[in-house]
Amino acid sequence: MKRFLAMAGLLAGLLVPCWGSAAAVEGITTADAIAIHEAVQSQLDALSKDDAASAFEQATPEKRMLIGSPDNFLRLMKERYNPIYRHQRVIFSHPEVVNGDAIQVVRVTDSESRVWLAIFWMQQEEDSSWKIDGCQLLETTSVSI
Repeated sequence: MKRFLAMAGLLAGLLVPCWGSAAAVEGITTADAIAIHEAVQSQLDALSKDDAASAFEQATPEKRMLIGSPDNFLRLMKERYNPIYRHQRVIFSHPEVVNGDAIQVVRVTDSESRVWLAIFWMQQEEDSSWKIDGCQLLETTSVSI
């Protein structure tokens, strides 16, 4: 039971961004949009190679502390975010600001041609880099051909 509660708490922490840790975002510049795209794409590329350390590095420091290790992160991606972990195709929308939070929506096609929306909450770090602060995965009724 303790393990179940710990996993439930971990998953809740991954789905919800750490609002208190970052200032509200005013708007997304072209440079920010490029950096956000690169951060998410880097994580997707690392996952496709089972490069847990590189994928884990794209998460915010708060999420890395919550998850604990690259191996834990990779295991979580395999178990709970498999369409992202083993995607066949991705299509990025333009990043946007919703209620002061920067988000990147990515249309993901999984190995069975089902289409998902992955909503990545992004956080700009003190060094101006962008990191992933959470992700919500939503299945659509679409099928890719």
